Amino acid sequence: MGRFDAISGVARSVISLAVPFRCAVCGDGTDPRARWPLCGTCSAAILERENAMAEARRCVVCGKPLCSERGICMRCRSTSYAFDSACPLWRYGGELRSLVLEYKAGRRSLAGFFSEAVARAVRQRYPGRVIVPVPPRPGKMRRKGWDQVEDIARMLEKHHGLEVARILVRADGMQQKALGLEARTANMLGKVRVEEGASVPVDPILLDDVLTTGATLSACAAALKLEGASRVDAITIAAD
Repeated sequence: MGRFDAISGVARSVISLAVPFRCAVCGDGTDPRARWPLCGTCSAAILERENAMAEARRCVVCGKPLCSERGICMRCRSTSYAFDSACPLWRYGGELRSLVLEYKAGRRSLAGFFSEAVARAVRQRYPGRVIVPVPPRPGKMRRKGWDQVEDIARMLEKHHGLEVARILVRADGMQQKALGLEARTANMLGKVRVEEGASVPVDPILLDDVLTTGATLSACAAALKLEGASRVDAITIAAD
């Protein structure tokens, strides 16, 4: 440990006595030496949810857990998507929902936690394939100044050695979260394209935070296939 690291560690310990690090889920104090702002209880609960999702029977298209259906969920039987499959890592609920909301509200230190989970899944499911982040709306970037998907993508490059290609461009429009399936699909028509002159991987992996209706992922996949991709899968933090 270098001198700076030692001083930094002492400073964090002193600060934590007066202002403890708070868990992003429950608000309890956490160990200042922890890698993520999560207490042991919430961290264990989130890991348990991740394992349960990995072991669940899931739709082969959208990746959401199946109730009584076999192979393909009811929505995917009646909906056509441009992406070939999606793999959400968690269900959007409970502790994980709180964690995602904290992250999107500005707790950017959580990008490291999510990028580690994504990197594990990519290596297991899609080794060697290029990750293409879903682009944010320009209006969102002007308003917030940062994008949660880009922060994760940057971590995947810097700390996990995964290849990321930022080749999609998105036009402005209404926020998707305020719309239903049909309206979301209509809202995305013509809104995503591949950047001029960009090289499109033959089988890219789309990266997004929450899969709800699949309209955004489908629009991105369609743009990639229009420019030469033969297969497009997706990985998301959660499925709602």
